[in-house]
Amino acid sequence: MHYLAEHQTFNSTGELNAAVYEHIKHNTYELNDTDRLTLKTIARYAVKFAGAAHLKAETLANLIGKSVKTARRVVNKLASLSIIQKVATTRKINGGHGANIIVILPIDQSTMTTREDAEMPTETTDEAPKTTNEPSHSINLSKNHVIDTVPACGLKNTLPSEVYSAMARYFDADEIYKYYGILLRAKASVDSTILLEEHSQPFVEAWHAAIIKRKQQKIRRFDDYLYASFRQAAWTVKARENRVKNVGLLAEFETFLES
Repeated sequence: MHYLAEHQTFNSTGELNAAVYEHIKHNTYELNDTDRLTLKTIARYAVKFAGAAHLKAETLANLIGKSVKTARRVVNKLASLSIIQKVATTRKINGGHGANIIVILPIDQSTMTTREDAEMPTETTDEAPKTTNEPSHSINLSKNHVIDTVPACGLKNTLPSEVYSAMARYFDADEIYKYYGILLRAKASVDSTILLEEHSQPFVEAWHAAIIKRKQQKIRRFDDYLYASFRQAAWTVKARENRVKNVGLLAEFETFLES
């Protein structure tokens, strides 16, 4: 029996794909682009014995286009989130430590929470912002490839429709999850009670303005610029609400004086 067979965690590539999708969705605000790319890369090399791959840190680093230090850091991060497990190996010749077997773990349903119950996200900036201005596209899939993007079927019904439509013009679900998380964090820094369903326009306008500046290559750090833009939009909404509240209080006071 092949040594990886005993570490297999899924019965099929389909089950592996589904688990990767659930891990990405469940850890939306913890994973950045490099983390997701690393997980998907591991999964592509874990299809023969579904869930188990034997990858050297140097090999993984080359595959994701990052340094060995970054590859090791991301693997440790994925392990800390219970997405993968590292299994130590020993070299047959000299008995030293070999490359870890990386095992993608099944989803622990007992720890799953809905997006509505999740805590406010923390911003996850990329090591190198994408420079493309057009929508991301998934790779052509075969039975031996893991899904490359998070399906958007459920996402469309979760986000405020105006916000989803604006973001979906340029990005697939992986990126939409991330940028919506930045929006929520920016809004919460001003007033978490602001309802996007009722005040989406300033946020959508901020999004389109940021996209235009990105296309014009006037932004060095898109995530940071976007956070600041969403925060300004939240202050705009807050100011409007305060004006409406003040007008209402003034009307009540004038009514009181006339009574």
